[in-house]
Amino acid sequence: MPDQSKLFPDHRRLSGERYTVESFRAAYELTREEAQRLFDKFGPSKRELDLLMRARRNPAQFLNF
Repeated sequence: MPDQSKLFPDHRRLSGERYTVESFRAAYELTREEAQRLFDKFGPSKRELDLLMRARRNPAQFLNF
């Protein structure tokens, strides 16, 4: 069975700007460990990581249908 803990598919095509782990960590004032964990799980896409961080800070904005 494939590892379900990694949500970011290796084969997915990336487009747009990308973070480095360090630039992502600095942008959101994360610990190195947390930045690396999220980077490993979701990949380097700036768009997706920014969306993730918005959702983490204000989940209600994504729950109003």
